[in-house]
Amino acid sequence: MLNLPIRSPAGKEATVQAYNVAVTDTLKSFPTMNFSFIGDGANEAAEKMIMPRVIITDPTTGQQYRIASSNPVPTARFRVYAITTIHIAHDLHDYYIENTVTGSQPLKACCDLLTGGTKFKYSIDDNISDHDFGSDSLGNAHGDDILSSIASAFDIEYWFDNCTIHFAKEIGKKDSFVFIDRVNTSKIQVNEDYTTITTAIKGTGKQIDVQNNGGNGNLDSVEGFAKSMINADFGVNKQQMCQDFANRSQKVQARGVDVNRLYDTVKNAGVSPEWFFAYELQEQNANMGWLNHWSYPHGDPYNDAVVVCNWIKSIAYSDTLNPAWSAAEGSISPDPSLQSKWEQDYGKGTIGRLYLQATAAVVWELAGRSGNASMGKPLAGCVSTIKGWGGHTVQAPSGGGGSGQIAAFARQYAGVPYVWGGNSPSGWDCSGFVAYVYNHFGIPMHQPTTYEEYQGQVVGPPYQEGDMLFWGARGDTYHVALALDSNTLEMAANPERGTVIQAISAWPPDFAVRNSAMAAKVSDGDDSSDDSSSDTDTSSDTTTQYTCQGEYRSPMAADDKWGPIWANPFSSDTITDQDTLMAALKKQVHDYPDVQYTTDWITFKDAFSHGIKNEIAVGNYGYLRDRYGIDVNVRIQSYTRYRDRDTTQTDTVTFGNKIFGIDEWNNRENQANAALHKAPKKPETVTPPVTFDDIQTINVKKESEENG
Repeated sequence: MLNLPIRSPAGKEATVQAYNVAVTDTLKSFPTMNFSFIGDGANEAAEKMIMPRVIITDPTTGQQYRIASSNPVPTARFRVYAITTIHIAHDLHDYYIENTVTGSQPLKACCDLLTGGTKFKYSIDDNISDHDFGSDSLGNAHGDDILSSIASAFDIEYWFDNCTIHFAKEIGKKDSFVFIDRVNTSKIQVNEDYTTITTAIKGTGKQIDVQNNGGNGNLDSVEGFAKSMINADFGVNKQQMCQDFANRSQKVQARGVDVNRLYDTVKNAGVSPEWFFAYELQEQNANMGWLNHWSYPHGDPYNDAVVVCNWIKSIAYSDTLNPAWSAAEGSISPDPSLQSKWEQDYGKGTIGRLYLQATAAVVWELAGRSGNASMGKPLAGCVSTIKGWGGHTVQAPSGGGGSGQIAAFARQYAGVPYVWGGNSPSGWDCSGFVAYVYNHFGIPMHQPTTYEEYQGQVVGPPYQEGDMLFWGARGDTYHVALALDSNTLEMAANPERGTVIQAISAWPPDFAVRNSAMAAKVSDGDDSSDDSSSDTDTSSDTTTQYTCQGEYRSPMAADDKWGPIWANPFSSDTITDQDTLMAALKKQVHDYPDVQYTTDWITFKDAFSHGIKNEIAVGNYGYLRDRYGIDVNVRIQSYTRYRDRDTTQTDTVTFGNKIFGIDEWNNRENQANAALHKAPKKPETVTPPVTFDDIQTINVKKESEENG
């Protein structure tokens, strides 16, 4: 028995005589304590206090736990209670933290966000580098979820001392225990899980919306403006715009905003500051967030701008367009034909696609109707304002010459699914896409990449329209793309991204091949195709681009090892360097099994410890003598220890994860080969199971014959 202090939400205190008091602590999790007690006279007060929010204290450590569940089972005389509790640190879940941080942040700022206004404190026990969240944000979640996000983002670990959270690069100590089978522990059990192995992965770096330069912006008409991309360039006089905006914006004046910093913040978030500023002047309200966004502000106008820009992109890139036919100010009847037209006119990533769904006034403006006569015309107001800043229609750059016919034809297929071995617009892989474009223009071409790479002369940059771009050594390439101009390529990327258009600089090829027949078509502009799709409006191209991308295969992905086992694709909102991306991909690959060792924790229970002193705590490192008779360096992942000494239950420790190197597997393979040579030359004869046909038929005499 063990007396456990118990305190009710009202502050009443008592003790409960408990048995089988088990504390379980697990890495990156909240500790738990389970126990049982009998509802007899000795525990009458405690039994009456069992209710939600009750706190139980572990008298051996002083750690506090809240009751999570109670299971009373009636017996002949008393109820027997089985109680589950969870560490008081789980109270983090009680707090929903609406504030957010984004961009590059120190751990301290994230911990301040987590604990601000709560009863919790924190201690940072290591020197930990800042983390760049990019356009993602931390916050707007329950405290325990934010804690997990912090640990994941900074790649750190934590442990709890009641309401104090300790952060470190890695908790635990080195060389803190030794367990030897049948010396100071019972039989060591081992489990190797092979289902979690991955050996190959594809990844992308920071996402770029459409082109780095923002593409072309149209101010010739309201409709043209609405077809412009959300990061379009309108050629304004920046100094004039910023000065005018500073003079006219209510929020700039009310919140002391640095307009130049706001400009950079919006632009870096992938949105054109020109129309952002112009629309803010149409919709401004000093008491709301940017662009009349109700959910903000939260105090930091620049963070608010990033949050609103993320909202802009999520709406502008929606798969379907759902116009805001009605609003608090009024409504007009939904028009399916108009909706269908707008779906075509205002593609993904356009200003029109955003505001048709976000602002009823824009719906009424483009429909030529009014749900409320007092409402203005926001798009026309934007066009007028931007022109007042010296803005004008900016044509897209030609990008390195060429007839444009091949690029125009290819662009219409952005978004086609990636299908391994496919070669048609219903789905294709990288070489299938390139072959389809070439064949369309009468130039014979077929898969795979290793065929296509020899259909012309190797050339270097600057590339031109129609060039085939390759990755890998010639004769052993693994990927191909089509150059649309000297700066842009199109490719069937992978099953997750499909067919995409992006900057060549985001993932430079290893070499390129220029086909003479294709080069001739580019130079003379001879369009042998009657496909009207060459008139496709490329201003609504919405394909996602990335600053870098790549693929990593571990040594275990070799065919004579485990082969390619693909992990989920990896993406980062902050990585812009190819080497950094590859290092991140290597960390994501899990080319080893998950291994767990479990042993009874008998060192603390019997006197025959043989002088071995073990310090058991989650995160500690030590050694086991494993089934191969060698010492294995392992780490404690979890333990369960019983606090009451007279219990008959057994303490246990779980260790993992042993990281197997390629030498380990080569050694096992050699052992297997040696065992095969020792095996009998002929397999033993195995008797097959008995079948129905093997059962002899018993002829049963007729009853009349038996009696006769």
